[in-house]
Amino acid sequence: MNTQPDIQVVIEYLEDPENEQHKLALDKWLQQDAGHLDIFLEMRALWQGDVLPAISSYNTTRQWEQLETQLDAPQPLTVAPSTVTPVKKISPRYWWAAAAILLLVAGYTIFHQPAYLVKQTAQKQDSLLLPDGSMVYLNAHTSIRYPREFKTRHITIEKGEAFFDVAQKPDAPFSVNTDKVAIQVLGTSFNVKDDGRAVKVFVQTGKVSAAFKGSDNKVTLTPGVEAALATANQKIETRRPQKNNNILAWKTRQLVFEDSPLTAVAAALENCYHVEVVIRNEQLADKKLIASFRNLPLEEVLDIMEKTLQINISHKNDLVEIY
Repeated sequence: MNTQPDIQVVIEYLEDPENEQHKLALDKWLQQDAGHLDIFLEMRALWQGDVLPAISSYNTTRQWEQLETQLDAPQPLTVAPSTVTPVKKISPRYWWAAAAILLLVAGYTIFHQPAYLVKQTAQKQDSLLLPDGSMVYLNAHTSIRYPREFKTRHITIEKGEAFFDVAQKPDAPFSVNTDKVAIQVLGTSFNVKDDGRAVKVFVQTGKVSAAFKGSDNKVTLTPGVEAALATANQKIETRRPQKNNNILAWKTRQLVFEDSPLTAVAAALENCYHVEVVIRNEQLADKKLIASFRNLPLEEVLDIMEKTLQINISHKNDLVEIY
């Protein structure tokens, strides 16, 4: 949010509120952010020498309606005399008000910082070093939120998938929340994926506790174990995937298939390359693939699969079809 207004625009309007150009400039700035109205009201009170009320005491809706009416009010047309406009001497009050407004805006910027920060990814992956030294790796299409003051080590996954490498601080537990699942750790590395139907937690090192919020239904996970917490019925299923399970392939960019059925290959490709993979011929579902791919583009992977399994694959936009 841009909370640093153009001081000159605001002051020009306050000096000459009937000037149409000043009205337009102020209106444009007010439309940029909803928070600008609060700043303007405080500036106007300072300018007029009023005692500043708390922001919460403003009837923002009524003030906005009144200001819109004032800005939209037509003014009588006047013809300026054809004389040279004298240079206007700036009064000491102007400088006092400007200085007061600058202090006001600086204070607003400092004390109105958002309590939480948001990190989002679109098509590409990204990583984030947290203030406590922990690392977060975000898959594509992921959004997380965390406190600006990271005294309580708490992360919220709003959507998507993230891998956490948590710095060990026994006196400060690290927690990760999704919409319906809470995860507690002390120092470990683990993966969390919320696909809307279930929250999947896979532990690489350490120990993790995952529970449904407001419930005693929870599970403790050790290295190599994955839990799927179904949000619809609060059912928890755990499994120990094979060593080369490709759960972290989106992060490592390495896919390993050891006699893997094509259905498992399709699921791994979907998660790693963010495409939909459809097996059109059901007879191909049990075909087995032995191959490994390290940081290869999807087109190369599909080409190798075609030649190795002697199948047909088409790829258009985000859809891969196997037949």
